[in-house]
Amino acid sequence: MEGIAHSQSGIVASPQSRGRRGRLVRRVILFQVKLMADGMRDVVMSPLSIAAGLLGLVSRNGSAELYLDRLMRFGRETDHWINLFDHRSAPNDTPSLDRIAEQIEEALRHDYENGGLSARSARALAEAAARLREKAAR
Repeated sequence: MEGIAHSQSGIVASPQSRGRRGRLVRRVILFQVKLMADGMRDVVMSPLSIAAGLLGLVSRNGSAELYLDRLMRFGRETDHWINLFDHRSAPNDTPSLDRIAEQIEEALRHDYENGGLSARSARALAEAAARLREKAAR
């Protein structure tokens, strides 16, 4: 079977399978963060759109839709920034949630490679997982 290796204690995931699982976990976590950001934006924009509409109704200088147009432009910009469904590919210098996640991941990887807190945490998690596997095997 692909992605499965055998050990003395039973079946364990191969490095290739663990890599795919790691990517999946990363994508799920990032998607949840993006959903949260998108939801917060919607919660904020809903009352702002009503306020923009009311301001447009009472404006006397012929700019009835100015405030709503600005809010819509802001919404489009934040939509690009959040990139909820990964349908936009932005240059590396463009700020986005994807870029922030990459920077955090890079910092954690660097810390891990230098034996910092991430490495100690990873070892502790691996030991806890091994203990759980041992208990499950009994």
